[in-house]
Amino acid sequence: MAIESHIEAVAAVPVLDTGAGVALRRLFWRIHFWAGLVITPIVLFAALTGLLYVITPELEAWQHATLDRVVPAGGQPLGLDAQVEAAQAAFPGQAVRHVVPAYVSGDTTQVVLNRPAQDDHAGHAGHDHGLPSGRIVYVDPGSGAVVGSLHEMQRIKTWAKRLHSSALQGNDWRWPMELGASWMLVMVLTGIAMWWPQLRARGWAVLVPRTGQGARLAWRDLHTAVGLLTALVLAVLLVTGLTWSRQAGDNFRALQKTLAQEAPRVPRGLQSAPATDATTPALGWQAAWALARANAPDIRLQLVAPSGERGVWRAENFDRDQPTRRFNLALDARSGEVLFSSGWSSMPVLAQATAVGIPFHRGEFGLWNRALLVLAGLAAVFMVISGWVMWWKRRPRGRVGAPRVTVQQARAVPWWLWPVGGAMAWALPVFGWSVLLFGALELLGWGLRRWQRPQAATMAG
Repeated sequence: MAIESHIEAVAAVPVLDTGAGVALRRLFWRIHFWAGLVITPIVLFAALTGLLYVITPELEAWQHATLDRVVPAGGQPLGLDAQVEAAQAAFPGQAVRHVVPAYVSGDTTQVVLNRPAQDDHAGHAGHDHGLPSGRIVYVDPGSGAVVGSLHEMQRIKTWAKRLHSSALQGNDWRWPMELGASWMLVMVLTGIAMWWPQLRARGWAVLVPRTGQGARLAWRDLHTAVGLLTALVLAVLLVTGLTWSRQAGDNFRALQKTLAQEAPRVPRGLQSAPATDATTPALGWQAAWALARANAPDIRLQLVAPSGERGVWRAENFDRDQPTRRFNLALDARSGEVLFSSGWSSMPVLAQATAVGIPFHRGEFGLWNRALLVLAGLAAVFMVISGWVMWWKRRPRGRVGAPRVTVQQARAVPWWLWPVGGAMAWALPVFGWSVLLFGALELLGWGLRRWQRPQAATMAG
């Protein structure tokens, strides 16, 4: 959010001292103001839950260490088939969804089981809101002992991820986070636009807060400096987050498909060759894992067993912190023949950008990545709080004090803004609907003000 001195200082710069320039700044200021006043509670929630998600590796190392790691027993570990059988024996009736074999010595094998079918008939299926509902069973690969289990939502990282994306309300409530991210991106862009003339005139001196000239100016300078310094990181986080949101993400995926920029996936309906002999054995977990490791990079992977007689074994990387070693693999259920294989080199440019951007958003590139995200999250929190403080200090008593845009100024706004805004509204549907709502309220307020002026004049007469 800005204050009146934004406009006064910026208007003094000759480079944009035109009717269109002033009108554009007034409109940006009003948009920035209303977005900051109305949307920032969502932004604050997203920033705080994002900070929590970033530190989940440290929290999980403390909370789940006895499940993730065991003391290596030495010698040859049990085959993967025996490990999976141990997990199923501990929880009968629960089908295996996928398996993450132990990657290095001391790791446990994770066997992810689906919820028992009787739970669906008991009426629970309609109340999970799309949240993960399976169970993770941790098996010691040396002894085959089950060292523990967790429901998926008991895993701190999963819980924090769902809190950040949907406030634990499932897919139907992902739209508030999408709304907040969309408007936060608008606030970043309008903030830069409002301060661009100052940046051109004063250079990077705008990043040095001026002291001794009042609290309002100090808050504004700090708000501006933090925003400009973190704008690029915040923009990357917002854009990458929106690419896997629900409505905006659907549009992004449709664009990828149209431009042939999707990551190659195992074709739907891909089948194994029919058995030529009833005695032909199907590959087990251990054999499929060995083939996957032989065909794929040396990286932690997850395996999915064939579904039905003609199904295929599927393998892909479990960790996302090495995007150039991504792979997707499908194997014949009996012969082990590679039916489909893709990796980094087969991914188009936009898919590669997504493969890098999303792990960056999640802080999966290591300590430097998480530290940068913590700074960005704290910056977002500070900008929300400082914006509210600035508004509180400058607001007229008993009024909201929103910056005004006259009809003449609205007409003087450059024409290119409207198609740009329309394109953003189409690309970000939740944002688009909110723009229509805000626009309707603006028109209603404008109409009421026009109606009240003659009424007030009549009463005064």
